[in-house]
Amino acid sequence: MAPPYHRISPGKSPDRRAHRSGPSRGVGLDGPRHENRQENRQNRFAKPYNPIRLRAAPAGALFRRHRIGNDGRTRRPDRCGCACREPERRSMGRFLGILTAGLAAVLIVGAVAIYGLDNARKIEADLQRAADRKLDETGPPWASVEVRGRDAILTGEALLPSERRQAAEKAAPAIDAMPGIREVRDNTTARFRSMADIEAKLFDICKRAVAGLPAAWMKCSVKGQTVTLGGIALTHTARRTAVEKVFTAVESLNARETVRDTTRAHYQSSGEMRRILGAACESAVAGFTLNWLKCVVEGRNFTLSGAAPVEAERAARVATARASLEAVKGVAGIADRTTVLPALSSAQACRAAFDRLKRDTPIRFAPGTAAIAPESKALLDALTVAAKRCVGVRIEIRGHTDDTGDAERDRKLSAARSQAVAAHMTGLGVPPDRVSARGYGGTQPLVANDTEAGRAKNRRIEFAMSE
Repeated sequence: MAPPYHRISPGKSPDRRAHRSGPSRGVGLDGPRHENRQENRQNRFAKPYNPIRLRAAPAGALFRRHRIGNDGRTRRPDRCGCACREPERRSMGRFLGILTAGLAAVLIVGAVAIYGLDNARKIEADLQRAADRKLDETGPPWASVEVRGRDAILTGEALLPSERRQAAEKAAPAIDAMPGIREVRDNTTARFRSMADIEAKLFDICKRAVAGLPAAWMKCSVKGQTVTLGGIALTHTARRTAVEKVFTAVESLNARETVRDTTRAHYQSSGEMRRILGAACESAVAGFTLNWLKCVVEGRNFTLSGAAPVEAERAARVATARASLEAVKGVAGIADRTTVLPALSSAQACRAAFDRLKRDTPIRFAPGTAAIAPESKALLDALTVAAKRCVGVRIEIRGHTDDTGDAERDRKLSAARSQAVAAHMTGLGVPPDRVSARGYGGTQPLVANDTEAGRAKNRRIEFAMSE
């Protein structure tokens, strides 16, 4: 019985011929070898019994898996056998060892890096807090500091170059002296070149801000970094709107400027302004004896209208009314639309104008007196305007009574009444040298005095014109 193992020298393989020989019929591991090729061909497709034989070999020999056929010959090693895969397994083992060592090294390096990065961030945060505190102590309010690693960077925008240099010269050395800081970089800038540049820009902004506002009351001046608003607005609402507009425009420059508001307002509200302007309009024409002059207010504008009897009176009254209206606060304008009535240059034209005004309406007096009744004053005012138009015409005012009383008393009463009418006219501007008064008593009746209606008709005032 052959030994179960055979020795294969390192680097040598079994006999190739043994592997090329086909399977043979055998009865066991120890059966005889069959050299009969015919028998081998007959048993070609028989399932061979090929157990694996392991033969003893000295230590240090290379073991490979071989298949021993029924004929006892050594077959070519199976590719999936243990002997042929041993180098691969050893290579794989070495590779896995190297891979494991590499992964361990990577993990160690990563852990160290993470720890170092976290520690660097902590150091940077501590330096940032310390630099902020130092800048609060030494630096200007417009500057800021940023720490990157161990470098500190100063940023911010100063107003002027001199201010920027002073801030950098003070803050940079203080931060540079801090432990852990390697370098301080100054990246600060200046917004303006000089104070004159600031004044010019402020003046331009101020001028544009008040461009759409009434120039009569809003004024804006600049001196250094101070902007002063002055003037008197119409209402507080308009004042606030204008001031806020200027404030917004000036502050957009961000030049640490100062805005002084010295503006005032005439009225608290638009309603108060309308009431005051309306009262002023009425007051401007209320002082005249003849009410031909009218005043109308629209917004902040006044309009004077009416027909004057003569040019001199029109000019005098318009001037008086205008002076009164101009004294009112917040007036925008005064328009004069007054006219002058055509002159009545003949006695006939003057008489016709008087007749149209009277229309058989008598001028009434208090019973038994020369006091003009209130209801007749409007008629006398209109007659006075007509008398002013009668240029070059003399007017005689004649008084008449009925004949029921004493003749002398009636004459005196009629004279007193005619004089009262003349005084009314001359008091309203009719030249005294063109007006005369005379009383006729009851000597010139129009109708018989036998009825009350006839007597009332005889008590009258007449106007006689002559050139």
